[in-house]
Formats: sequence, structure tokens, C-alpha cells
Amino acid sequence: TMLMVYQTTPILVRSPQPLGFGGDAVASATVQLPFMIVILVFAPSSGFIVSKIGNLKPTVAGTIIMTVGFFSLFIFHSTEFMVAINLAIVAAGISLIQVGAFNITMEYTPLRFSGVSLGMSVVLVLIGSSIGPAIAAIYMQTHQELAKGVGSGSFPSPVSYNLIFLTAALISVISVSIVMILKRRMTQSSLKKSEMEATR
Repeated sequence: TMLMVYQTTPILVRSPQPLGFGGDAVASATVQLPFMIVILVFAPSSGFIVSKIGNLKPTVAGTIIMTVGFFSLFIFHSTEFMVAINLAIVAAGISLIQVGAFNITMEYTPLRFSGVSLGMSVVLVLIGSSIGPAIAAIYMQTHQELAKGVGSGSFPSPVSYNLIFLTAALISVISVSIVMILKRRMTQSSLKKSEMEATR
């Protein structure tokens, strides 16, 4: 979802009006700057948060924040400012998820399988990073319109951006449900451990 939306934003900003914002490269960078600033600030601080309150709470909070950000981006993306603010919200959620999720993977994997588990996690991230932009490209290529005053050039239509942002939001909802299942299983696992210790 991150790369699906992040690589779509420059095309939205630079496409001519009314299909985009009609901005230049500087405008595109300005829209994406809040996303990068939040990632830069939250990435180190999320490690501190995880060390204080554990892995699960930041991961749950991160998926919820990310989902809210994507739905907000789907509903409100008519101006550059709205897109920038919503990307910043998404970045805050993603920062919390990344640290918490990898820590959970390492904590609940037997030590002898930790390398395999971490490697599989990285591979899944890379697969997602490849699939997201491909989905966005399919939407943008399928739904195009001719822009007035730009000769014969065609650009992604507003429908394509709606579909991209909606897809990202729906995938985020799936993430929230998966994290809730994980939370329940972790709670059950901790209860079993405490019962085993009590019987000993």
C-alpha cells in the first residue's frame, strides 16, 4: 500500500488540470515531504515506544492509523495540501507497524528459525513493494482521459486515483483484522504459558 500510493502521488501532482494538480517536480516533492519527515521522526521514536509499551499495542495502533489515513486519502485528495496531510498520517501508521511487526516476528519465532522467519518477512515486504505499484499502474493505464490543451496526450483519470486509494484502504482493513487475530493468539499463548508456569 505504501509504494502503491507513494508512487502514484507524483503522477497526480504533475498531471495537467483537471486530471491532476498541474504542478511541477518541486510541487511533487513538497506534497511528499510531510510523509518523509514523519517517517524520519517516527522511525527512531517508534523503537523507543515499543521498548516502553511492548510490540503489540504500537502495531495495532499503527494499522488503525494507517487505515484511517488511507480512507481519508480516498475521500479527501482534491488539493495538494489534503494529499500531503493524509500521507503524513499514513506514514505515522507505517512507522509504528514496521518496528512492532518485525519485533513480534522475532520474539515469537524459535531462536533456531529466527533467520528463516526474518528472511521470509523481508521477502513478503519486497513482494508487496512490487505488487503495489503494479496494481496502481494497471488502474492508471486502464482509466485514462485526454487533457484539454495538452495535444494528444492522455493522463490517468480521477477514477484511477479513486480506485488506487480505495484499494490501499481496503488492504489496510485486512491488515487491521490480521493484527486483531494476532492479538488474540498472543493473548491465548501468554495465558497458556502462565498456566504452565502455575502448574510447575
